[in-house]
Amino acid sequence: MSHTQEHVLRSAQAGSNHGLKQNTLGVTSIACYIIAAASPLTGVIAIVPIMLSIGSGVGSPAAFILAASILMLFAVGYVAMSRHVSNAGALYAYVTLGMGQLAGLGTAALTIFSYTAIQVGLYGGFGFYAAELIAQTTGASVPWWLCSAVASLACLYLGVSGVHSGAKVLGCLMTFECLLLLVLGGGMIFNSPEGAEITMAPFAPSALLNPGLGVALMFACATFIGFEGSAIYSEEARDPQRTIPRATYFSVLFMAAIYSGVTWLIICTLGTDKAVDIATKESGNLVFRVSDLVLGGWATSFFNVFIVTAIFAALVTFHNNIARYLYSLGRQNLVWAPLGYTGRKAQTPYVASIVQTISAMLCVAFFAIMKLDPYNVLFASMTGMGSIGIILAQTIAAVGIFVFFRRTKCDRRLWNAFLAPLTAVVGLCVFLYYALSSVELLLGLTGIWAQLLTALVFIVFAMGWLYGFYVKKVQPAKYARIKSVLCE
Repeated sequence: MSHTQEHVLRSAQAGSNHGLKQNTLGVTSIACYIIAAASPLTGVIAIVPIMLSIGSGVGSPAAFILAASILMLFAVGYVAMSRHVSNAGALYAYVTLGMGQLAGLGTAALTIFSYTAIQVGLYGGFGFYAAELIAQTTGASVPWWLCSAVASLACLYLGVSGVHSGAKVLGCLMTFECLLLLVLGGGMIFNSPEGAEITMAPFAPSALLNPGLGVALMFACATFIGFEGSAIYSEEARDPQRTIPRATYFSVLFMAAIYSGVTWLIICTLGTDKAVDIATKESGNLVFRVSDLVLGGWATSFFNVFIVTAIFAALVTFHNNIARYLYSLGRQNLVWAPLGYTGRKAQTPYVASIVQTISAMLCVAFFAIMKLDPYNVLFASMTGMGSIGIILAQTIAAVGIFVFFRRTKCDRRLWNAFLAPLTAVVGLCVFLYYALSSVELLLGLTGIWAQLLTALVFIVFAMGWLYGFYVKKVQPAKYARIKSVLCE
């Protein structure tokens, strides 16, 4: 390409990229995006029974706290590095600046793939629960995939309208979701059956340290997936050097309190000697049984409604996360350049939003055409695969953060730039080990299919790495500019 052609291309891109809207999001808005991605209500309903039955059992509340502690250590280095880089690429930008362009592009491919897998899985979960809710309330039979398609259009509308619009919707949905969990907690405290006892035994080391600890840590870590997305909104945050750290820390602590607190109260309500057996028997219906026990049947109806809105809130967040990753790569002309375009008024990455919506719906269409179960296959396997990918991306980013501070010496604080990042690397490696050791459990699949989906995570990372090598050889000037652009 000639110098003139490059100038024309850059001009065209600049004319269509109006940047992301700055000074838009505060701590509360970013926290809503983070917490919505994790979807606490979904975690309580779907993950807590598994942790009780085959994980740490009675020690599950302590397992949540242990997992949150490791992720908080990761957050220390993560937010410390946010003082030196503000980019919508988040993990991609951090790994690039810490470990180089090849590892960075591999992480970008891995993160986009993993977020997309989780999003597609959530569409399956949304379709399943929404269709069930419609059938229960109206008697009408609606295909699950139609519900998913409607949700995708709503996500696209909010994504294109503006990040602040999405934050307002999430704020409302998250308020109702958390209020419901608070009411459930109140019911367990004040209306537990006779014989129930509030005890601190679930937090004892002896309860935590059992053969199921690895499985418990893996699932506990999965319930926090999405908290690493705080830096994605750094370009749109008000005073990002203060907003991003506060939103990140608050979100992890808030979710740890929700998960650990509700699980603890469930165990106390059912009894420390009976909780594991009941969880094993009830499985995904455990929370509904507890709700019927302490609140009555009316509460179950609210759970059926709010599980739909909780998953939709998570979909909105992952939509925005993926769009901003694509935008970050597009504006660098590392992929299709129009992905880096933003609207003149809303300043949202509208092309990236449209593209990722279409790609997600194509995946949903495939599962629908193949008549695969939207919950047991699509929701379970895709969210499980995506969780493995994000844990791997977090681990790589933790290494990148540690290397960045060791190489640049831009932050000499012992705790923030050395001890916390190093401990986070070790902790996340443990999470990754247990995730890879229990893939069949996490994916809900067995045999060759579980192995193939797991291998796909590493293949995608390798493909991103190889693409970086290709750019380095074919367009060395563009390759060399990657780091400088991320620092702007």
